[in-house]
Amino acid sequence: MDNKKKKAGLIVLLGVLIVIVLLILGGIAYYNSKLDMINYDDGSREIDTSTSYAVNNDELDIGDLPDAPEDEDGTIEILEGDVYSDSNVMNILLLGTDERTAEFSDNARADAIMVLSLNTKDHMMKLVSIERGIGVPIPGRNDDWITHTFRYGGAALTLQTVRDCFKLDVERYVRVNFNFMSKAIDTIGGVDIELTQAEADHLNTTKQEYYGSGSDIQTVTAGWNHLNGDTATAYARIRKIDSDWSRIERQRTVVQAAINQVKNLDIVTLNNLADELLPMIQTNLTKSEITSLLLEMPGFISAGAQLEQMTIPTYDTCWNSVGVDGRKMIGVDFEANAQILKEFFYGEE
Repeated sequence: MDNKKKKAGLIVLLGVLIVIVLLILGGIAYYNSKLDMINYDDGSREIDTSTSYAVNNDELDIGDLPDAPEDEDGTIEILEGDVYSDSNVMNILLLGTDERTAEFSDNARADAIMVLSLNTKDHMMKLVSIERGIGVPIPGRNDDWITHTFRYGGAALTLQTVRDCFKLDVERYVRVNFNFMSKAIDTIGGVDIELTQAEADHLNTTKQEYYGSGSDIQTVTAGWNHLNGDTATAYARIRKIDSDWSRIERQRTVVQAAINQVKNLDIVTLNNLADELLPMIQTNLTKSEITSLLLEMPGFISAGAQLEQMTIPTYDTCWNSVGVDGRKMIGVDFEANAQILKEFFYGEE
């Protein structure tokens, strides 16, 4: 090969390398532009425990719980001991606040509280719902529901409460609201959910009265239905036909149905999903943490992307309780539930 051919070959190789570098840089710029859409929590919100809630503003449908143990005096105390952690496991608090607008508000409650546990070693995903009516200690005020911790101090106070009460290593959170859920499900093309006759009847008879005239609640039947965003959101909020316990199971059902749908989406739909939904997410995850988790996603998908699920507290570790202001609450054996969570997330006794 003469020098001219060698030189031409080097120029072609250099050109290919430049194109590859430009594509990589373009991909990074594109990726960063997506991450920039997210609302990042700078940690500046302060805890304000002066806010009060009228007792009659909330309902708690918890069904028939046992009476409090004889040695229970109604005092809620923080557990002693260290928070348990594992370098292979990242726990993320998932918060669904009760705004029905695109904007986030400080005047909101965490109507849905879950912990998503991601094991990056064996690519297992576990999801725990925390009953919103659990009575917890609030700094500087009377004991209250865990759902109200968000109103008093945002995600920081809810994170602190979960760590203190359950000794669970959770420092990061992702927050969305009801408006997000409906849009997300519409953007991915709806979800498949199996309804009982009671659930179908409830959705069909209360869809305008309860969910508003502007909602797009479908007429449904018992059995499998392909639900749009408003209908899936309404399904996830049902509690009148049974209890809050069943409602949080429905919330997890919607999460799993959405994961099943997203697994099969094409790149164009995923891009549209990102553009539509990322501005409606608030988190204290860093960009590098999000990137690390995204790189792990193929492993979770190849493992089936199925969620092992449970609810805290368990029935045999909680009881009826009433706060000093007359608010009905769920009394909890925090030590027992902390151990249950440790075994569920880490397999440690």
